[in-house]
Amino acid sequence: PYLLLAPALIVMLAVVLFPLLYNFYLAFRNMSLYHFRDHTFVGLEQFRVILSEPTFYQLLAKSLAWTSVNVIGHVAFGVLLAMLLSGRVLGKSLFRTLLILPWAMPQYISALTWRGMFNFEYGAINLILKQWFHLPPVPWLSDPTWAFVAPILTNIWLGFPFMMVVALGG
Repeated sequence: PYLLLAPALIVMLAVVLFPLLYNFYLAFRNMSLYHFRDHTFVGLEQFRVILSEPTFYQLLAKSLAWTSVNVIGHVAFGVLLAMLLSGRVLGKSLFRTLLILPWAMPQYISALTWRGMFNFEYGAINLILKQWFHLPPVPWLSDPTWAFVAPILTNIWLGFPFMMVVALGG
């Protein structure tokens, strides 16, 4: 029976372990477009350079914020909707179908749709904020802070249906 696992193990080694070890090897060498064939061992120099860059820590914080907010958003909305749909709900099948659409729709189409909704002048989100809540329009795609928030909202919208299906299956 263990021999039957050999093909899967070989594929896992080729797809996961080899690139991991190769990247670890390259981390200590000066390989670049200038030194593609003649790269040499430089030790921890590259780590010293990157850890001395102030922008590295800003980007690291942004990456951690992106990851944590998206994971929490996916799980929270997915589990909440799964809990709401697991009980007796009138039109449960319709709601499940409608809520799975963001996940089933091609992401390229979703991204273009959200880009239009985030438009400063004519976007649906700013029109709703203006007409219903009497708030000024938000520069979703031109202000750096809002340009970080907008893809988070889009990504949560794209990802919560999968978590909902997983939670409903559980």
